[in-house]
Amino acid sequence: MKTHGFIISGIHSGVNKNKLAESIQKYKKDLTYKYLDPCLNVQKTQTDNYITVGHVTEKVMKKERRGDYLGATVQVTPHITSAIREFLTDSDNDTISVIGGNLGDIENVVAIEAVREMSHHLNVKILMYAPVIYLKAVGELKTKPVQHAVKEAMKSGLHPHALCLMCDKKPEESEMNKIELFTAVPKDNIVWHSKPDLDDCGKQLASILYK
Repeated sequence: MKTHGFIISGIHSGVNKNKLAESIQKYKKDLTYKYLDPCLNVQKTQTDNYITVGHVTEKVMKKERRGDYLGATVQVTPHITSAIREFLTDSDNDTISVIGGNLGDIENVVAIEAVREMSHHLNVKILMYAPVIYLKAVGELKTKPVQHAVKEAMKSGLHPHALCLMCDKKPEESEMNKIELFTAVPKDNIVWHSKPDLDDCGKQLASILYK
């Protein structure tokens, strides 16, 4: 069975999920990359690997106007989410897909719901990419945001299989234990980095997600 990996942001957007996906691709042969942009733009160029929720919505509405749905009520679920799932799974290979934006954003809801629906009948692995705040004044990493982000994902029906933590200081064993305890993500599935280079993370995550 093919594995469909998804990278989502847990704390804020702008953490360069694309670069993380590229680093994973280095260590997983024949891994198809996809990017789902939650914006409603339709002027952006759609490709086999990039689409916006706006593109998907436009496609569904054109089908409705042609009568393809035979007068049935067209809804976000299942029509929009089904079209999103078709795009995300349209590959002969395993996939690594980036969900743009951030978990909890209102424009992200449709994309997250589409992934949740996939998880019922496909082999789906969720990777949350999240920064961990280091407070130099007290010399501590603050893990609460990550804990809450995972709980937010679980409220949406997604339980991260792995975490990639971006922090300026290597987590102590006690901090890793705390993250494992409150997220239910095994420590072996939690990686961290403190530099722009994600190569080591990509190697570890490829083996975690696609073993």
